[in-house]
Amino acid sequence: MMATALLGADLSDMPTESAADLQCMGLLAVAIDDPAASDALKQQYTGGMMYYLGRLEGRDPSRNWIKRMLDYTDSTPVQQVRSHTPRCGQELIAKGQEIYSQLDREP
Repeated sequence: MMATALLGADLSDMPTESAADLQCMGLLAVAIDDPAASDALKQQYTGGMMYYLGRLEGRDPSRNWIKRMLDYTDSTPVQQVRSHTPRCGQELIAKGQEIYSQLDREP
């Protein structure tokens, strides 16, 4: 998958929260494609993709979210896809901390 287009994909056909989740899922897909990423890191990215896919499917189970994500990453410059790293990273960290706190364990 290559994110090489000059203009980013139009995500206006979906609610803002779904567009944000799709951007994070796309970011993780691009990260998985990085040949420098270790297998362990790719597995972690896959877990993050599953988290966002679950959120998206929970809102709209009839949409093919994987195809929509591929359309997004294929038509959006890679730097634009990667620009969501801080937000997506913070969301995943916060969710991880929430899970650990409910398990009564330290992160």
